[in-house]
Amino acid sequence: MQLIPPHIPLGIYLYDGIKILSSISADIEKYQQENEDFYKVGLLEWEFGFYSKSGVVHSSWYNDPQGRESQEGINLKVTTYLARYGSINDWEEGINNGWIQFFINEKAGVGMAYGLHKDVLRFNKIG
Repeated sequence: MQLIPPHIPLGIYLYDGIKILSSISADIEKYQQENEDFYKVGLLEWEFGFYSKSGVVHSSWYNDPQGRESQEGINLKVTTYLARYGSINDWEEGINNGWIQFFINEKAGVGMAYGLHKDVLRFNKIG
């Protein structure tokens, strides 16, 4: 499966994250929150963005409906996203509270969460 949204590495500088977003669209939305800023680009089929603190990207966010036609497609999409943030063998399934499924990759220092429909995925730098 080829993911459409570009990869946003965690730990990069804000400027580099903005360059990734602007490679898709000049229409970048910015939302200020208490202790972080959120930047995103939205197109007709999907959206992607990142959260930053102190000029560094600490979380990435993807709203990607790709694969939703089948459970196999959804699982492939999730696995492909996980592989962007470390070896697939290093990911461990975490808590599933009925609404959100969590995964953790302690070796890479990254956590991931997605909702029931598995369209929205968020990767967070941990540690």
